[in-house]
Amino acid sequence: MAILVINTVVHFYTVSHLTAVTALKQMDKEFEAVSLSLKVPVFKMFWRVTIPVCLPTILDISIYLFVNAMTTVSGVIFLYTYDTTLASVSAIHLDEQGDVAGAAAMAMLIVYVSVFVRVLHTIVTKGILWKTQAWRHRSLLT
Repeated sequence: MAILVINTVVHFYTVSHLTAVTALKQMDKEFEAVSLSLKVPVFKMFWRVTIPVCLPTILDISIYLFVNAMTTVSGVIFLYTYDTTLASVSAIHLDEQGDVAGAAAMAMLIVYVSVFVRVLHTIVTKGILWKTQAWRHRSLLT
C-alpha cells in the first residue's frame, strides 16, 4: 500500500508542486529577512508564518491528491496485489468480465466516496480556516 501511495503522490506531483510554489511566491520576501535579522530559527518562522499563510493551499493540495488517487488507474494498475485491490481497478475488471452493472455500481461508489470526502473536506477546511485565519477575516471587514 505504501508503494501505491508513493506512486500516486509522484504521479500527481507536478500540479501540487506548482501550486505550492505559487503560494510561496505570493508571500512577502521580507518575512525571511526580518526573521533572519531577529535571529529567529528558520523552522520557527516556517511553522509560525509560512504554514499559516499557506494553509488554504496545503488543504487544497491534499484534496486534489485524494480525489485523483480515487480515480487513477494508469499508475496503479500494475502495482496492486490481491490484498490491495483498488476500487478503480475493480471497476475495470468487472467491466472486462462482462458485469457492466457491477462496474457501473463500483464507479458510482468511487464518485460517492469522492463527493463525500470533498464535502467533508470543505466543511473541515472552513472550520479550520475560520479559527486559524482570523487575520484574513479582519482585513475583509475593515
